[in-house]
This record gives sequence, structure tokens and C-alpha cells, in this order.
Amino acid sequence: MENSLSLRDVFEHSRTYFPSLCQSYKGHPVLFFDNSAGAQVSSFVINRVIDYYINRNAQKGTIFTRTEEMQKTIIEGRQLAADFIGASDHTEIAFGLNATSFFQLFAHNLGRDLTAGDSVIITEADHHANVDPWIELTERGINVDIWKVDATGDLDFVQYKELLSKKPKVVAVGWASNATGTVHDMERITKMAHDAGALVVADGVQAASHMAIDVKKAGVDFAAFSTYKIFGPHMGFCYVNRDNLERLNGWKIQQELTTDAYFFEVGSQNHEGIEGFIGSMEYLEQISKDAVEKGLSINMTSLKECSPKRQKLAGTMHWAYLYEQQLSVYFLERLNQVEDVVLYGKTMDQINERLPVFSFNIEGIATDDIGRALNNYGVEARTGNYLAINLMNNIASEFNGSALRISLVHYNTMSEIDQFFDALSEILARKVI
Repeated sequence: MENSLSLRDVFEHSRTYFPSLCQSYKGHPVLFFDNSAGAQVSSFVINRVIDYYINRNAQKGTIFTRTEEMQKTIIEGRQLAADFIGASDHTEIAFGLNATSFFQLFAHNLGRDLTAGDSVIITEADHHANVDPWIELTERGINVDIWKVDATGDLDFVQYKELLSKKPKVVAVGWASNATGTVHDMERITKMAHDAGALVVADGVQAASHMAIDVKKAGVDFAAFSTYKIFGPHMGFCYVNRDNLERLNGWKIQQELTTDAYFFEVGSQNHEGIEGFIGSMEYLEQISKDAVEKGLSINMTSLKECSPKRQKLAGTMHWAYLYEQQLSVYFLERLNQVEDVVLYGKTMDQINERLPVFSFNIEGIATDDIGRALNNYGVEARTGNYLAINLMNNIASEFNGSALRISLVHYNTMSEIDQFFDALSEILARKVI
């Protein structure tokens, strides 16, 4: 077990790399608790973008040095994404607008091989980015079955087995819930899907900002990620297992034909965004360095067999996951002291199966009223359904499918949790809602 104090020291120090984490609002320190929607960026990202505009701002397809350096940088970015998620190499990675756009592309391309009567499985737990593109296929007579959740918001594997008996072609599923923080067993999901002859399209957006992702170990066929959830700019990237490249044609134009995953990168890319993504990976490498200096090691994990670059990137996320479990335990301890709370998702007994993403309501109080009151105390938290529409309509039906979401990452602290509950306590006591 990693030293808990060392973990805490490393990640509390990580705040010093984020210029945006020292702001105040109405005399209160701002608590950035909306990380599931998008994280803050470090000075590594900011400096990298500035350096790009000064030294490498050029277009591809020319012969001068600036362009050559820019093109090498894009490949570097793809390789870092591959190292981060455990892909084979940069040829399995493509950059793009965001994860949502890649789910549209996957559904479009894989859908071309489907005919009326074929079936696809989607889940009730997912963000609708990985739901709606598949539902559109019903217009062509393709069956879309919904994999339900149980009372805690966890996927029902008894029903999954029944759905797989229909021999679906695709299973579209999230790695972790952006509403409840529940981590789904992707290896089990994928193995069962493959045994039934189905491909797996994974939404890795929420999980990637909290834990070490390994697409090869999980066995997923396709996956999409949002770089702005992993401490980078507003863009995304996808993973395509090279064994399935022939299934996707991408959006090719004549001079950009390729057999690699980045055939999705048509035209000019967001070069400055890719540079910023590289900065986010440099930040994770810095945290790895800080952790080693504190005596932490990944030698007791499977990461010891990985390449040095992946050891640093995934190692940081491994430590982040362990530290965030400390945050989760503390948050739930404090939440249990609040009267009339309705929490959605895993409890303290299942701490290893959840992320520090907490959606809850308080009986007798409208969700948005709590959110607005907290904003006056500098708490940036989200209310609503977070586009996990089916899930929230199910588990939070008494509150019209809405809840207050507090979503933490490794740069949040125990002290911030105390500040949050102090504010909530004052709001409830004074009935200032």
C-alpha cells in the first residue's frame, strides 16, 4: 500500500502547477468541483500553447522547417496519447473535436455493416454522446437494446447475459459513470461481448481523468476520450485497435488515404490543442517525478512491465486513483453527517468501485436552489442530469431526474471538502436557499 501521507503531499503540491486554482469569489476561495465536465489546465499546457504559436505555427504539406517540426509534434502527441491509455503506438490514435464526434463516427462507420434485424447494445448508465448515435440506427431497422442498471446505478449483468444471447454486433458502454462515479468492469464486459461475437465501443472520458487506463488489457475495440477532462485543451482523441482498422473508412480525401487510425484527422487539425495536450502529459510526468522524490514506486504494480513513458503517465494516474479514494472516503464521511441526503451510486463499502464523483439531493430542497446558494460561497458545482439522461431519470425520478454533482480530481483537497461542507451547513442552517 502506498504511503497515504506521501500521496497527499504529492497531490496537494500539484495545485501549485495550476494558475486557475487560487481564485476567489465574493470573499470565498473558489472550489472547482465541476471536474467531470472538464478539468483545469496547468502551466505546462499554457506554456506549451504559447511556445507553439511562437515557434511552430504552420500548416502541413510544405517543405520548410517550421512545418516539419509541427508535423513531428503531432506524431509526438499521438504517441503520448497511446502511452497514456496503453495503445500499441501512435497509429492507433486520432485527434479530433471531442469524444462525442468520435462516437458519431464509430456509429456511422460500424453502422454501415449492419442490416435490418441486427442488434446493438447501449446502456442506461451512459452519457448520451454514446447513446444517441446508436439510437439513430433504428431508422434503418436495426434493433437497439438498452442494458439497464439496478437500484444503485450499477449495470445488471444478468440482463446483459440475456441481451448477448441475441448475438449483437456492437456493445457501446461507458468505462465509468459521469453521474454516479461507478467504475464498470470493462474487462468482464468486453470478454462477454467478444464471446458473443460483438465489438465494444468504450466511452473512456470519465475514467481517464481518475485512473490508469489500459485499452489492451481491457480488450476494447474502439474508445474515445476528451483531453479537456484530462487536464488539457478542449479537444478529444480516439483509439482504434489496429485489428479493426479495416472496418472504418474514416473521412478520407484523395491525398490523405492511410491505413492508420488518424484517417479521421481530415484537413487542418487543432495544432495548438495538440500542443496543449502534450503539455498535459508533461504535467503528469512532472507529478510522476514528484511522486518518486516522495518515495512512491510503481514496482508493485503491473506498470513495472511497461515502457518508461507509460510508467510515468499511467503511474501518475495510478497514484491519483489511490489518493482520490482518500478524498472519496472523507467526502462520504462528511456527507453522512448531513440530514435527509439522498446519494446516488456506490457507498463507503464499495469505495474501490467508484470515483470521487458524487451526485445527491437533499429532501425538501430543489436541486438548482442548492446549486445557486453554493455558488454564492464560491462552490462551482453542477446541477441537472449531466446528459446521463436515462440514468438520472431512473435513479433521481423524485427530483425530476436532477441532482447536485460534486466531482473531484487529484488537485482537490481535504481542506476544500471541509470548506464545502461548512458552506452547505451554513446554507441549510440559515435556510438561505
